[in-house]
Amino acid sequence: MKKIAVIILFLNSLLIFAQEESSDNENFKLFIGGGVLFTNEYEINKYLNLNNIQPITPVQINANAGIIFYNKNVDIDLGYELFASGKSNDKTKNRTLSNGVKFRAHYVFTIAKDLEIGTGFNISYGKRKLIISYKDYNLDFNNLPLESIGNQITLFIEKAYLGPSVCLKIKNTGRNNQQTKITFSYEMPINNKSWNSDFLNLQNKINEKKNKQFVINVSFAL
Repeated sequence: MKKIAVIILFLNSLLIFAQEESSDNENFKLFIGGGVLFTNEYEINKYLNLNNIQPITPVQINANAGIIFYNKNVDIDLGYELFASGKSNDKTKNRTLSNGVKFRAHYVFTIAKDLEIGTGFNISYGKRKLIISYKDYNLDFNNLPLESIGNQITLFIEKAYLGPSVCLKIKNTGRNNQQTKITFSYEMPINNKSWNSDFLNLQNKINEKKNKQFVINVSFAL
């Protein structure tokens, strides 16, 4: 909580500084975007592999949308983000879906006409759901096994991330001369919650404290 409070205070300071430095070229815009996430090995994959269950893939697609504030000095956005992946083997398949929010703040520098570079940080919080399905599962409604979990297991984990990021902004693009921003983020976990389930009592506590991720986003101001 202390880290989050410090970041919010820093974010507020950037906004105040931006307003003092430039009051005639400030913009609030909506944005949409997409990208890709690369992550190191999930701890839960060790247990999935032991049971011949398809593990979580290290690459996930990303989509995001939100609001952005920018002027000649800073670029700050707040948005909703979604990550998704899926893969299967001979016996099982899985899908992951992560919903969350992200703050990102950059101080920007002009390096050429209509081209800027920004450096700063991002903080995010999301809930990742893992759905494991077994193939060729036979269900007999005349003889339902009371203790069976069926052909699907659903788990979730809530993670907060913090890390540095840089961006490249291309201004005056598209029909409305808006900006395009390419962002590179390295995110490290700042909490240590374990995988859980709404329907099952898990006998093992599996944490993802080493689960770092690298995210590339391309966003478009509307």
